[in-house]
Amino acid sequence: MNSRERVLIALKGGTPDRVPVWEYLFSLKLQKEVMGYNTELYDGKTQVRMAAKLGLDVVWAPINGFCGIEEIPHALNEIYTDEWGVTYQKNGWPIIAQVNTPVKCREDWQKYTMPEADTSFRLKILNDVIAANDTGLAVAAGLLGPFTMMSWYLMDFETLSMSLFMEPDLVHEMTDAFVVWALECAKIAYKTGGVDAFHISDDWGGTGGLLISPDQFREFFIVPFKKLVEGLKSFGVPVIMHNDGNLWEILDDLVDTGIDAYHPVEKAASMDLALIKQKYPGRICPIGNVNNKTTMVTGSPEDVIKETLECLKTGAPGGGYILSTDHSLHDDIPLANAMALIDTVHKYGKYPLEINP
Repeated sequence: MNSRERVLIALKGGTPDRVPVWEYLFSLKLQKEVMGYNTELYDGKTQVRMAAKLGLDVVWAPINGFCGIEEIPHALNEIYTDEWGVTYQKNGWPIIAQVNTPVKCREDWQKYTMPEADTSFRLKILNDVIAANDTGLAVAAGLLGPFTMMSWYLMDFETLSMSLFMEPDLVHEMTDAFVVWALECAKIAYKTGGVDAFHISDDWGGTGGLLISPDQFREFFIVPFKKLVEGLKSFGVPVIMHNDGNLWEILDDLVDTGIDAYHPVEKAASMDLALIKQKYPGRICPIGNVNNKTTMVTGSPEDVIKETLECLKTGAPGGGYILSTDHSLHDDIPLANAMALIDTVHKYGKYPLEINP
C-alpha cells in the first residue's frame, strides 16, 4: 500500500496497513538539515521531496493566492502588497503576517475587486508538487477559510469585530464572495488530476477558547464554511480542516459541515483525542495531537516516542486516524525529535496494532 492509498483509507474512516503520518514542513532549519539547501520561496518540488525523504505520507501544497505566502522573493523587512491588496512586512517564512488590510468599511468593499481565479501562477506550487511526486505521497491542496480571510486578510480582527454588529450584511457579502473565489480555484486545481484531498486552513480559536462567540460563528461563518466544504466534496475528494485552538463550543457544528478530517487536535488547547474519537466515531478522522510546543521542542527523543505511542494507542484503534504534531515541524524542533515521531509511527503504527515497545 502506498502513501496515497493509506491516507485516503484513513480519511474515509478505514484501517490501512499502518497509521499515516503527516506534517507541515514549516522550517528552513529542517530543510537545510534534510535537503542540504534552503529555498527562498515555499518550493513545491523541495517540499514533496523532503516529505518523502523524511518518511511522511502527505504533502501540503497551497494554491497560490494563499495569503501570507510570497509569490516572489522580498528583502527582509521590505513592505509589499499582494494580489488581494493585503500589505505585509517581510519578517518570516513561509507565511508572513499582514500589517494592513484592504477593507475597513462598506465603501472600501464597493471599490474592491477580487483577484482573478484562473491565472498563470495560481497552481505554481501545486503543479511543482505533482510533477515531483514520484513516490506516491497524498497531495493536499491548501486553501484558506472564510473566517481567516475576514479576520486577517480582507479585514483585520478589529474591523471584523465591529462589522459583526454594525455591518452584518457586509460580512455575509464578503464571505460569500470569498467562497465563490475559493471554489473556482479548487475547480482549476482538481483538473490537474493530482489532488487527493482539499485542505482548508481556518483558525477559529486560541488555547483558551473561541475567538468570537459560538453564536457569531453560527450566524456568520458556519454557513459559508459549509458551502465551501460541500463545493469541495462535489469533486469527489475528502476535505481536511486545519483549525487551531480550543473548539469544544463549536465542534459539533464543525463536524456537521461534512469535513472528513480535523487537524491538529491541539493538545495545548485541551483538545482531547480520546474524546473526539469517542464522540464522532466514523464521522471524522482526527489528525495530530503530539504537542509541538513542549514535547517536540524541549523533550528528548524518548519523550517524543512516549507521547507518539500514547497518541497511537488512543487514536489508531479502529482506523480513521492520522498522526502528526498538533501543528507543524517548525524551526524550534530538533531533527532528532522529528525523526523520533516519524520512526515510531512506522515501527508501531502498523495494523493489526501491537504497540508494545
